[in-house]
Amino acid sequence: MNKKFSPNPRKPNDPPYTRTRPYSKPGFKPRKKLSPMPIGEKCTSLCPLFRCTRGALVIINRSYRGRLIKEPHCRLTGEKCVGFECKYASCRINALLPDGRCSKALEKKMKSMSDEELFKEMQEIEDYDAEDFAHSSRI
Repeated sequence: MNKKFSPNPRKPNDPPYTRTRPYSKPGFKPRKKLSPMPIGEKCTSLCPLFRCTRGALVIINRSYRGRLIKEPHCRLTGEKCVGFECKYASCRINALLPDGRCSKALEKKMKSMSDEELFKEMQEIEDYDAEDFAHSSRI
């Protein structure tokens, strides 16, 4: 039999199946971790975690004064997406509050104060209370 067209090209010591992992392929880039992108505290339909439960959200690139601007559109209404005001709006990580604020943005805002700053603020309140108590005892 011709060696060129042998039915079994494997060598006797080769494993039966070798699997290449996707991250070992050249040019493969792992996905970035999605994070909320609210405007201020309000949720926006351009956030990567924003989701339309009807699947009607489409992001359109529109040129404005020579620049491309991403604009969310709704396929159901054919107009610009109203975002959190729509009854089909949701969040992939359930961070959308009923009033349209993003709970993850609120967490970041609350975590901004360090323990030392919090301790100093508590000391100021205690000192203020002690001064009031001292003044009231003199009267």
